Amino acid sequence: MNCPVCDESRFAHLLVVRGRAVTRCLGCGCVALDALPAPVDDFESPPNELPRNVSRYMDALKRRGFCGGSLLDLSTASTNLAPVVYDAAIMLHLLQRQSAPGELLRRTHAALRPGAPLLLTVPHSRRTAWPIGNRWYFDESTIQLLLLRHGFREVLVRKPSASCMLVTAIRGEPLARPKCSIIVAAFDESRTFPILMDALLKKAIPGVDREIVVIESNSTDGTRELAKQYQGHPEIKLVLQDRPRGKGNAIREGFRHATGDVVLIQDADLEYDLDDYEALLAPILANRALFVLGTRHAGDWKMRKFASQIILSAGLNLGHTFFTGLINVLFRQNMTDPFTMFKVFRRDCLFGLQFQCNRFDFDHELVIKFIRKGYRPLEVPVSYSSRSFRQGKKVRLFRDPFTWLWVDLKLRFTRVLPKYF
Repeated sequence: MNCPVCDESRFAHLLVVRGRAVTRCLGCGCVALDALPAPVDDFESPPNELPRNVSRYMDALKRRGFCGGSLLDLSTASTNLAPVVYDAAIMLHLLQRQSAPGELLRRTHAALRPGAPLLLTVPHSRRTAWPIGNRWYFDESTIQLLLLRHGFREVLVRKPSASCMLVTAIRGEPLARPKCSIIVAAFDESRTFPILMDALLKKAIPGVDREIVVIESNSTDGTRELAKQYQGHPEIKLVLQDRPRGKGNAIREGFRHATGDVVLIQDADLEYDLDDYEALLAPILANRALFVLGTRHAGDWKMRKFASQIILSAGLNLGHTFFTGLINVLFRQNMTDPFTMFKVFRRDCLFGLQFQCNRFDFDHELVIKFIRKGYRPLEVPVSYSSRSFRQGKKVRLFRDPFTWLWVDLKLRFTRVLPKYF
């Protein structure tokens, strides 16, 4: 048995329900049940829910762009679907019953016109009574990974009840080759910026196309003039801001210009090692994760060590430990380094989210909103060599921590997606 999400063949045993083993994929975390002793029709489904909830489902499809036309109800459709015929599709409590759910999505994708919306309902893997007809259980991450793998995009997941997920997506076109958008925010980094850019242009990622999106924020130390030297380069998009608004603002601007299906955030300093790119991208390219963090903690919590500023570095390390613990408690996580620069994710994760933070509180906002949207961050160890304030570190010790605390508490209680989603 291979996982329909990531093709992993290794599963961990969880429990036994009515004589059927429940296992979890060791790659992406998708949950599976053993096949029934007697085979069932793959397209056999529970009683059609469309008449009972037609208003809710039609409203959801309209919000995703369905303005009328042919609607495919897969609970009553034949397995032989004509290509590029339908303007929308509904799949109610059907996907989890398939021995090969990816095959059903492939046929559905082929039957829909480009840009057509798909609505589906599936039980949530964390809250289930294990009905006897089900074969697979997904969570917010694994259902999105499965849909992205089969050519759908702009995936949104709602939980109208504790046990059910309502998922909508748009029929897109899968890329023949993955593309990574590397976003570089540069401000007053004239010493390190040219070294970084030369290393980035020499850095080849096997099997992956790339684009480098440089956001320069009107530096006063010559960084802007250095950045202009790359204007017109075929692999570089240069965005020149009229004034500095903070790292978070620059990264948000980079999101608007990124076109890759994977996004990687890279600072313009030299604290991180570009040789870690392959390890960070591997889980995403293998369809095992949507969101990866490069953790700087390799067995030692004292990751900042300034030779001439021992007390200051100890204070920063303690602050990091405090805010990491706060986020873990508030959002029920077990992260070691949520504030790492290395944040790598599928660009589709950004869909439906709005960001407001402009400075280093953006690191908190991005991670928390992804967690609130249902994504589990996967942490991968990376190399790190911290620079001191004398070498150019820009965190403001008497201002930024208060903004971090405000963002952490605010996002614990406020909505991160618009209500109608």
